[in-house]
Amino acid sequence: MTTPKKTFSWRAFISLGLVPSFLVLVVSGIILYLAPAGRVANWTDWQLLGLTKTEWQEQHTIFSLLFAILSIFHLLSINWKAFWSYIVSKTRKGLSKPIELSLIIILSLVTGIGTYKGVPPFSTINNFGETLTDSWETTEGQAPIPHTERFTLSETAARFTPGKSPQELRKILENNGLSVESVDQTLENIAEQNGTSAKNVFDMLGIEATASGKGQGSGQGRRNR
Repeated sequence: MTTPKKTFSWRAFISLGLVPSFLVLVVSGIILYLAPAGRVANWTDWQLLGLTKTEWQEQHTIFSLLFAILSIFHLLSINWKAFWSYIVSKTRKGLSKPIELSLIIILSLVTGIGTYKGVPPFSTINNFGETLTDSWETTEGQAPIPHTERFTLSETAARFTPGKSPQELRKILENNGLSVESVDQTLENIAEQNGTSAKNVFDMLGIEATASGKGQGSGQGRRNR
C-alpha cells in the first residue's frame, strides 16, 4: 500500500506566514514608538538590534504590506462565500444585542475623536511617546542644522567653512582614516561607507558650528570613531 503523496498546503503556508509578520509588526511598532526623532537617529547613527531607525521603518512598512496580503489570501482560502455568510450571521446576532453594539460604536467613536482632538487618555499615550523621543536629544546629539547629514562635502564647505575648499575637507577626513570617494558624497554616505556616524564625520572636520549654522574649521580635526 503506497502512502498518499502530500501536497503543498497554501492554507497552512498563509496561516504560518501571518505569525512572523504579526510579530515583526508588534516589535517594530514598539521600537519606533521608543526611538529618537529622525534628525537625531540619522545624525548619531542610532541603532537597536543592529538596525537603524530607517531600517526599522522599512521593516515595519514591508511586513505591514505582507501581513495585509497574507490576510486577504487567508480570507480567500477559507472560502469567501462562507466567510461572508459567517460575517452576515454574526452581524445579525450583533444587531440583536443593541447594548453591546451601541457600546462598541461609542468606544470606536470616542477613540477616533479623542485621538484627533488630543484629549486624555489618548493624548497621554501620544505625549508619552513624544517625551521618550525628546529624551534622546542632547546638545551633543543634535545636528548644527536639520539634516546636516545630507550635506555633501562641497555643501558643507560652502555652509560651514568658507575658508576651506571641499578638497581640504576631504583631505582632513582621509587623514583621520576615512575613505572618501568624492566631494559630492554626503556626510551620511561617507559615514555609512566607513562604519561610523554622520556626527563623527562632521566632528572630524573640526567645525565649531553656531546656532545659525555658520562655523569655522579648526585644524585637522580629530579622530573620533
